[in-house]
Amino acid sequence: MHRKLGAVVVVGALWACGGVTSGSPDGGKGDGGSSSSSGGSGSGSSSGSSSSGSSSGSSSGSSSGSSSGGMDAGRVPANHRPSDAQCLTIPAAGDCPAQQGGDPGTCNGDSTCTDGGTNGRCVESSGGALFCSCTYDTCQSDMGCPTDQTCACHGSPYVGGQGNTCTQGNCRIDSDCEGGAGYCSPAENTMSCGSLLGYYCHTSGDQCVDDTDCMGSGEGPQVCTYSTSAGRWQCAVEGLCG
Repeated sequence: MHRKLGAVVVVGALWACGGVTSGSPDGGKGDGGSSSSSGGSGSGSSSGSSSSGSSSGSSSGSSSGSSSGGMDAGRVPANHRPSDAQCLTIPAAGDCPAQQGGDPGTCNGDSTCTDGGTNGRCVESSGGALFCSCTYDTCQSDMGCPTDQTCACHGSPYVGGQGNTCTQGNCRIDSDCEGGAGYCSPAENTMSCGSLLGYYCHTSGDQCVDDTDCMGSGEGPQVCTYSTSAGRWQCAVEGLCG
């Protein structure tokens, strides 16, 4: 009789503590509504790590990081080329002062530049020994150049006083780049007194967009230009002429 009564007491005690003993092994299920969608740890784990946590976190983080890529690929460059219309404009007057005589091949005013093509201009050299020479337009639009070249228009960056001239590159106008949504820019030739290297597309792999992105180095001031060997825009020491 005493043994039966003791067993009843033990069973009763276990029944009273049932929520604790059964809840511990099953974790969250011990808490009434936790297994339902509005419960604690069950739904918290599911919505937190799956929807708002690792899933959305990794998707927004990695996707925005890769889309912007490099140096803010979507930023509009200070110099870019929407069309070749500038090539059809009348060039500015030459900048060489009128002078008498001179060496063969030199000029002393625009009026003396008439026998080498259209829009003859007498311009001063941009580096080294100063002298005056005639320049002419050798193309009127991109169509006047080989298919892999661009007609660099007079008055464009890095051309100095030169007339329209066919130059190298991998684009002609902005719509040639990034599926029609990019930018085609003139690049400075740092090895030739800051003359024009050619026209190249900006991409997400670039390390700079404009000269203002370049900090300079112990070797001198830097500019943002295109590297034909690396296939991207990057900072390079500016070529200076004495």
